[in-house]
Parts: sequence; structure tokens; C-alpha cells
Amino acid sequence: MTGSALTRLLAVTPVGEDIFEGAPNGPAGKRAYGGHLAAQALTSACRTIADDRVPTSLHVQFLRAGDAGEPVRYSVERTHDGRTTSSRRVLGRQGERLLISATALFAVPADGPQHSDVTAAEDPEQLARSGPIGPAPSLPLGEIDIRIRDDGDGPEFVRRLWWRITADLPDDPLLHTAIAIYVTDIYGVDPVLAVHGHSMTDRTHHAATTDSSAWFHGLIRADRWNLLESRSPAAARGRGVMTGGLYNAHGNRLATLVHEGQAVTRTIAVQPR
Repeated sequence: MTGSALTRLLAVTPVGEDIFEGAPNGPAGKRAYGGHLAAQALTSACRTIADDRVPTSLHVQFLRAGDAGEPVRYSVERTHDGRTTSSRRVLGRQGERLLISATALFAVPADGPQHSDVTAAEDPEQLARSGPIGPAPSLPLGEIDIRIRDDGDGPEFVRRLWWRITADLPDDPLLHTAIAIYVTDIYGVDPVLAVHGHSMTDRTHHAATTDSSAWFHGLIRADRWNLLESRSPAAARGRGVMTGGLYNAHGNRLATLVHEGQAVTRTIAVQPR
């Protein structure tokens, strides 16, 4: 196994029949990072799949907050195994607390039509190494190079988040896909607030991802430059949606993502005089 801290964080250990345990990402007492739970759930599902299949989509509901300092146990249900497709349901728990429910779909690659939209290419090396937009104590940021450029404002706001893993990674496509799930949830619903001139870092709103979906279209290399281009087309009733495209350095789409998140305005209690 590689010495990468990120690889160790995403690894799961079998502890029973189709039951796996994922390492905590710490620190204890802090809220578990949703991208970490989603990536471990996908990794657990992959451990029960035949080698001829690749993940085509992942759908995750975040049900309760978890403790970042405690391991999570994932139980995998083999919902379907067909001639060319498979489906898995994954439940992640800490003790009796159900934290997430995920569904992962897999298929044998086949010939068919191919096309992709293309986003504007740029050289991420010309951007400053910014890191996430705010604190991320649970992430091994020494192994994740993040560079962000925001464009537009109001409904035209677009976040262009370039990222790559700088640590040595094994040539394992499933690991690279799990890393993409891990990284793309970092402040994932922030564009919902950015449309209105706010951010998850200014504490004006209760904001967190409540569910997310990803569809995988091509081979992801986490140790090369990838671009998450995200925007928010709608928000209402304390919820907002982020839609995103994950592109390689040439501007070709590798995955499509949709996150729904809570975006509830914080109220300040008025003290009686």
C-alpha cells in the first residue's frame, strides 16, 4: 500500500460478509466530512463487484451528522447482478446511528455513441495555489493541490476549482474515482450561497450537502489536473442545487455532478432590554 494519507483514509477493511469499516478522518468531536463518507461507501460497494464492471453512478443521501473521530461501518446489499450491470445499496453507520444511504450502479463497458461538451481550457499552473475556500481540518491538504477561480456574479456565478493529488497513487481506476468523489464535495454547495453574495465561510446560513449524485463518463486520473466547474441554477425553501461538470485538463467532461444542500438563513435572537 502507498504511504499516501489520502489513500489510507479511503481504504475500507472487511469485518464481515459484505460489511466494511472505514477509518476516521478526525479530529474527534468534529462533524464528519460528507465527501469522505461518500467515497468510503463507493469503495465498499466496489469491493463486492466483478472486475469486468466499472461504476457508472453514485447517489448518496446524508441523513445524520457523524463524528469525524470515529470509524464508520458500511453494510453492502447486493441489490442486483445482471449479465452486464450491477447495483449495490450501502448503509453507513456509527454504532446505531445511520449516517448515509448510498446506491452505486456498475456496468460492463460497451461500444456506443460518444460525445462530450468541452469547457474553456486554461493552464491551472498560472493560478495561485489557494486551497479550499475555508478551513478543512479533516483533509490531508498537503496532498491536494487546489486552485480556484470564480467568474461572474448573481445567477451567472461559476466556480472553477482545479485540483490534483500530489502524492504517489497506485494505478487503480476505482481509487481515482473515489478520490474524485472525496474532493468534489469540499464546500460543494457554496455556489448556492455565492449567487446571493454569501459563502459557507461567512456563517450567515446553515449550509451542508443533504444529497448528491454523480455520473461517471470517462477515466478519471486524480494525480493529474481536473477541473470542477460548478454553478447553482435554483434555490428555494431553504434548499439549493449545485450542478457541476468534472473535466480533464483538455476540457473534456469526465463526470456530471448534482448536489442538493441546506441553505437556511441564520436568525439572530434579539435579547430583551
